Amino acid sequence: MSSSNRRRAVQAGLLAVTLVAGLLNASPAQAVTGGAPVTDGSFDFVAKVDVGSMERSCSGSLVDAWWVLTAKSCFSFDGQPVVAGKPTKPTTVTIGRPDLTKSTGTVVPAFRIVPHATRDLVLVRLSHRVDVTPVALGAAPAVGEQLTGAGFGRTATAWVPDQLHGGSFAVQAVGASTLDILGSGQTGICRGDLGGPTVRVVGGKPQLVGVHQTSWQGGCLAETETRRDAVDSRVDDLASWFAATMPQGVATDATEDLNFLYTYDSGDAGPTTFPTNSTGGFPGPIGSWTGGGKDYYHRDRVKVFNDDFDGDGIKDLVVLSTRTDGSFAIDTFITGPDGKYGAPLRSWTADATWGHLGAMKMASGDFNGDGRADLTGFYGFKSGTGDEAWINWIARPDGGFDAPSTVWRASEFGTWGYTAVFAGDVNGDGRADASLFYRYDSGAMSIFTWPGQADGKFGTPYTSWSTPKEKPFGVLSAMKLADGDFNGDGRGDVAVLYNYGGSHTGLHTWTGKADGTFNAPVASWSSTGFGQFAKMKLATGDYNGDKRDDLGVLYWYADDSLGMHTFTSTTSGGFNAPFGTWLNRPRTFGWWVNMRFDGE
Repeated sequence: MSSSNRRRAVQAGLLAVTLVAGLLNASPAQAVTGGAPVTDGSFDFVAKVDVGSMERSCSGSLVDAWWVLTAKSCFSFDGQPVVAGKPTKPTTVTIGRPDLTKSTGTVVPAFRIVPHATRDLVLVRLSHRVDVTPVALGAAPAVGEQLTGAGFGRTATAWVPDQLHGGSFAVQAVGASTLDILGSGQTGICRGDLGGPTVRVVGGKPQLVGVHQTSWQGGCLAETETRRDAVDSRVDDLASWFAATMPQGVATDATEDLNFLYTYDSGDAGPTTFPTNSTGGFPGPIGSWTGGGKDYYHRDRVKVFNDDFDGDGIKDLVVLSTRTDGSFAIDTFITGPDGKYGAPLRSWTADATWGHLGAMKMASGDFNGDGRADLTGFYGFKSGTGDEAWINWIARPDGGFDAPSTVWRASEFGTWGYTAVFAGDVNGDGRADASLFYRYDSGAMSIFTWPGQADGKFGTPYTSWSTPKEKPFGVLSAMKLADGDFNGDGRGDVAVLYNYGGSHTGLHTWTGKADGTFNAPVASWSSTGFGQFAKMKLATGDYNGDKRDDLGVLYWYADDSLGMHTFTSTTSGGFNAPFGTWLNRPRTFGWWVNMRFDGE
């Protein structure tokens, strides 16, 4: 392509950038004009990137379970440069859905973007990993080679695509950072294809070599141009940029990890990670930052939460603590891709007049549905009066918290000491709900649920499960709660480790129903030889990568050694028999009392 023609193509491509969204109310359309629908599952990596409120749509490629590659110009508005960080406009990415009228695949918010310094490329960090096979990078293409281009853009007959299309393109020239390609026959690149992939197919598997940058748009709807030349950004030589931008580590693999806080006698603390392996086992803890001075001196004045507070798909640690003078602070330890931490972010403080930590039973969950976990506390104002309230701290994008607000209060609810709280999205509406077990004087028990709302407050509570007086559900002190999605249906469940007495323990699961109530509990495991109830600490997470939450149990042995055990979940929400992996014997890591788990 001559230099004058290249300039004209670039100009046409820039116009395509500003109008790339098309008409969102138009009838269903095809993509890649002159191409054919892509039904090959190996192209599920192709993504549709929507920027702003119906402002712009581009195409892209999943290059990692957490990252999508597209054109940098897709994020450029009013001539402003594209900078690394949170997108200036809300962005969602649809992956694994070649037919946009279907419900396959997933729609994921974009968490941050990282533009390339010199090429029209940007990596988009997803808010959570996706279960679609990423496309691999291919070797440099050669002049004359036939490649396949794909995208969700406009076609010859319609504005907005509902179907991924692809077509054949021949390589015309290979530059230092670009590819000149020409559509075969009637094939061409249209508006909306910006950022889409050009691939080489080897053994039925695509290899990414280029990303759509500019096009003459010949053959596209509403265009009079007939030329079908296009320019792609090369990607075959960017392996080092990918590696530097998309750091891999224990926190970004297919399994969740277990994070906890280690409190030192000096008052310092160290956030620590137990990585997991593919079976759900725990090889051993890793630590990094240690500090805090006297901030964490009193362990009984510390509450720890392990959840995704900044919305990046990786669970973090939050610590709510009080000092000797009764003042409060919330610190957030953001977990890095390597499972390690830096110094905490302190986002909220209050003096001793605010309240009392011992009067709060707390849980974490995404109560407003913004992709970030919040904190809630069930507060008892005065013992025996029934004056109780839910108080919420809403998470910010940086993982810190806004000042708390009372989101529900009743003057005569019940006895605060007869409650045990947990949180989870019981009805599957995308917002976590606050729930609690309530034990009546008779020994009967109920679960009450407060539905989460988009404003971060709670709706009217309702009874989501109840039972008359019957064992084993009548003694709160014999119950250790763990919330999570244990059957993988997208709704929150609650598991209870129950102490029958002595060394006899059992697991029971209440699975959530679509109407926001719970099924009757199902017992899945019972043992008289596993260990003593008081020497177990629970945590939840998808430790084996099967999209169901499992239970991790830290056990304190009589010789002061420590061990980690895993209960993997089943499709019914029950649990398999536990297995142990990490055993700290003789004890060299630390003390049981110093390890603060989620909910403690």
